[in-house]
Amino acid sequence: MQTVFSETITRVGAMKTIDTEFKREIAACPGGEHIMRCFACGTCVLSCPVSEVTADYSPRRIIRMILLGMKEEVLGSEAIWYCMSCYRCHVRCPQDVKYPEIMRVLRKLAVEQGYVTPGFITAVNEVDIAAQKIRRDMLKSILKKRDSITKEDIAEIRTLSGNGARGR
Repeated sequence: MQTVFSETITRVGAMKTIDTEFKREIAACPGGEHIMRCFACGTCVLSCPVSEVTADYSPRRIIRMILLGMKEEVLGSEAIWYCMSCYRCHVRCPQDVKYPEIMRVLRKLAVEQGYVTPGFITAVNEVDIAAQKIRRDMLKSILKKRDSITKEDIAEIRTLSGNGARGR
């Protein structure tokens, strides 16, 4: 069903309501100004450490969904919480899209619009802090023996990180 004067198009099937103003809503928020610059080159995906360990995570897909007006799917998605805000994608993006800032905007909107509770944000922040502490401690351990790292050390790191079978 499409209404000529409405900016909302209701689609049949599993899709929810398309919000053609969603990308503008993001662009109007600090950090989201460059959302419409994305031309889906994929540099963000190739740069993303989360994509390395979560095969179905794709910054490019999230941006595309925003541009297509899939507001409910995006704000209700677990994917918007996976970004580590490491800024690798931002540094490499040829269009200066500022993906980590867009994730902040999406998370803020998800709370404001009732997709998650403020307590959820607190829990996510605690996970981020814990992950940074674990990373710091693992780095301190290997820095102590930086000149004598063995294959066994690498295997232990992979085991600790849950990547025991990873062949890199």
